[in-house]
Amino acid sequence: MNFGKQFLASLLGSTVALIAAGTILIFIFVGALVGGLSSAFAESGTDIESEFDFGVDIEEGSVLHLTFDAPFVERGMEVPSFSFSIGGVDAESQTGLNHFLADMERAAQDDRIEGILIQADMVIGYPSMLGEVRDALVSFKESGKWVVAWSEVYTQSAYWISTVADEVYLHPEGGIDMRGMGMETMFFKRMLEDVGIEMTIVRGPDNKYKSAVEPFFRESLSEANREQNMALLEDFWARMGGDIATARDKSVAELDGEINALAMRTTQDFLDLGYVDGLLYEDELHAMLLDKGAAEDEDEESHAQFVGLKQYHNPDFFEDFITTLQDEMEGGNGEEDETDEYGEDTEANAVAVVFAVGAIESGQGDDATIGSERIAGALREARLNPEVGAVVLRVNSPGGSALASDVIWRETVLLKEAGKPMVASMSDLAASGGYYISCAADHILAQPNTITGSIGVFGVLPSFGKLAREHIGLDFDGVKLHEHADALNGHTPVQGEALAAINEGVTEVYDSFIARVAEGRGMTVEGVNEVARGRVWTGQDAMDIGLVDGMGNLQDAVAIAADLAGISGPELVELPEAVDPFVQFIEDFAGVQAAVAIAEAAGLDGDLVAPLLEVEALVHAAPQDRIQARMPYTIRLY
Repeated sequence: MNFGKQFLASLLGSTVALIAAGTILIFIFVGALVGGLSSAFAESGTDIESEFDFGVDIEEGSVLHLTFDAPFVERGMEVPSFSFSIGGVDAESQTGLNHFLADMERAAQDDRIEGILIQADMVIGYPSMLGEVRDALVSFKESGKWVVAWSEVYTQSAYWISTVADEVYLHPEGGIDMRGMGMETMFFKRMLEDVGIEMTIVRGPDNKYKSAVEPFFRESLSEANREQNMALLEDFWARMGGDIATARDKSVAELDGEINALAMRTTQDFLDLGYVDGLLYEDELHAMLLDKGAAEDEDEESHAQFVGLKQYHNPDFFEDFITTLQDEMEGGNGEEDETDEYGEDTEANAVAVVFAVGAIESGQGDDATIGSERIAGALREARLNPEVGAVVLRVNSPGGSALASDVIWRETVLLKEAGKPMVASMSDLAASGGYYISCAADHILAQPNTITGSIGVFGVLPSFGKLAREHIGLDFDGVKLHEHADALNGHTPVQGEALAAINEGVTEVYDSFIARVAEGRGMTVEGVNEVARGRVWTGQDAMDIGLVDGMGNLQDAVAIAADLAGISGPELVELPEAVDPFVQFIEDFAGVQAAVAIAEAAGLDGDLVAPLLEVEALVHAAPQDRIQARMPYTIRLY
């Protein structure tokens, strides 16, 4: 035990020292890089932006090369961001769904783009967002241009996306991981007991489906949770399996039978059963693309001319990044841009898209967390700006603090009272608090596989007394004037009248939640309660029970919002302002990701550690955020 403590202490100390030293070094490095370049060009009278052409020329006959090797996020950044890891500084590549959808529309009409090659071995994400990606590729094909897919190996999700192609190819020694779909949840009960943490759980009345708390007091799924998880899986597979079966001219029953029998074991099996159109080496792939009309790469003979997605979206991204660094290190150009970002006139011809991404909490939050102050402020900005005629609230959230959700909900109501229509656009998740902030919208759009609903609340009250007494050697004693003064001291389990009072508070929050939904959806409270009780629903099921108005993506939501406001050809404004990439770079390097990095350095799986960090965050949540409107923490699809 002592060795373990010493090891972790040493590891923590070394890591903190590394982070501190690294932070200093990175400022020195960036300062030297940008400062040196700036000084050199200043002395020669040369402008840094014009001296180097970091851009990429897109040739006619280019093939748009989609590898999907970067995770999808709701809103992409125009310049690269960076992250800190134990091994050094890494460029953090992300693909904005908003960018991807726009780029596919542009590529379909771009005479320089001959076709698309999908070369994806792994695509990570929920079925909802990946469904939007696949739908965009379907729309691209409608332009008459070809789409080809080839990879050495395919995961199930990558293969699903790839089946949109006119032709699907596989490396002769490759494979496709087709084992079907499953879901699992991590349970913490025995771990918490072993370390001496006692958890008191409270839930809204009859919130039996509110399974976010199950990992704290169970070792397996409840029947209610098993029921809703199976319903999710069935809907997920209806989309994924249905698309694969249709694309490969099979029935879903035939697909299921071959998966259950593990009939696809060799590359020849995939070819014989019709899952691929051929087995090709990479040189044979390029020869085929050239035959299809692709231009030849000037630098590599017999190789098709490729352009990557990031290059296509922003050919000058590297130049933009250097310019951004220069501006940040010099403190900006000293000139304020007095141009109104919405235009010079006062006509309400803009649709504001407010991105609400991540868990919901009080405070500012960031681009990956919904801070109530930041998102409520963005909605308020849209409401008060005379040039914004309508708002789309783009939600991708599992929920979080009930109080923070209500703060944001209030701004959506004020927006409607100001006469500005609001459309909620649900992405992968719009559950619990994510539904709370959406329910007042004039129109709610979801994807068929969006996870939504989970209308319910819970509270988690940890007690560290057993841990302190039996494992650390701490004892507590004191005096009090009032009977319940020590009810929330943190080392005694909450019970008796104190627990009853907390239960009443949770019930009040739940009652408010379903009342908000009833008002927003034009339903009775009793009707909402029937479909609430913490149960999660897919977007399609949510539409059937009245929680959602229709199916559609972000672009559909913008069109509906513009129509409701009577706007033709709307300008788009994205809110809140994205986090500056340079600032994010420094924050990441300074240790935002240090907890996972330390765990991985100790030999632990970062994917397994992340859920534990979520538990730790809830246990140490601010008092106002203790009552949560949140869906299950970890749903791991496989």
